[in-house]
Amino acid sequence: MKHIKTLLAVAALAASAGAHATGSILVSEPGSDTFNIETGILNGSSFTIQSLTFDFTGILGNDGEQLLIDGSPLSISTPAGTTASFFGANSSVFGFNFTGFDTFKVVTFKWDPDTVLNSSYGATGFDFINATVTAVTSGGTFTGKFAQVLGTQDVVASLSPVPEPSTWAMFAVGLGMAGAAAARRRAKQA
Repeated sequence: MKHIKTLLAVAALAASAGAHATGSILVSEPGSDTFNIETGILNGSSFTIQSLTFDFTGILGNDGEQLLIDGSPLSISTPAGTTASFFGANSSVFGFNFTGFDTFKVVTFKWDPDTVLNSSYGATGFDFINATVTAVTSGGTFTGKFAQVLGTQDVVASLSPVPEPSTWAMFAVGLGMAGAAAARRRAKQA
């Protein structure tokens, strides 16, 4: 219950500050506990989340070694009608494939991230900072990075939609057209 309240408080704080796109997906790790870290995923989008991937590539623990998950999560809690299957054990890139992970549902899992050389590394949420989280949804891909919530021991990743290639192409065409119009204007003035 504390975890859900934290997720909702972070969502309200981010919404009031305009820090995330409307309908984003929040991944939260409250507190600096060192074992059984409980991470919550709030689907605030209007889409079904199909998969969620955590990428800790390049994220080092205090011992200077690569952070990873060395086994399956210790527990996974899903709401009725939602299933989660884990992938990527013993890796810095891992995640879940979901069914039924619809709007406003919360999935939590307890895990114990370690480092390559230390299977009893006492990771905290602060070790997650700058790790990338990617969600594939029925409405496209969302991505974000873990960051510390100001003045707390919590970290959160607010996932926002990733523009589709066609959106980038339309942006480039529009930019090119604006540049051509500006060049014509300069040519007329000369």
